[in-house]
Amino acid sequence: MYKYIFLLLSFFATTLSAHADTQPTVNLHDAPSAQVLQQFNQGDVIVAPERAISVQRKHQVLFWMGGTLLILILLTAGLGIAMGIFGKDVFVWHMLFAGLASTLAIAHAVVAFVWFYPE
Repeated sequence: MYKYIFLLLSFFATTLSAHADTQPTVNLHDAPSAQVLQQFNQGDVIVAPERAISVQRKHQVLFWMGGTLLILILLTAGLGIAMGIFGKDVFVWHMLFAGLASTLAIAHAVVAFVWFYPE
């Protein structure tokens, strides 16, 4: 079964790569929708001083979020080991720390993308 799926995927990959050079190139900057969007991007954006965050401060926030995330992951793993190997009754704590770690991981990724997405 897996051989046929692999064969089918490799066939599509070679077909797509063969047609990749024949596709016409489109310059999206000349499209009418791009011209409309450029009207909104004209001019410098002025940010209020109380909302401006320096790059160093952004790095500090992400550092502390990452440090807390690392601690939560280690606690979750430790509780999982305590539960699985030593038979301790810590399932609720294990799930609580797993949920907190997952939430913080998503928040950390979103903040990093929003602050440091290349322009």
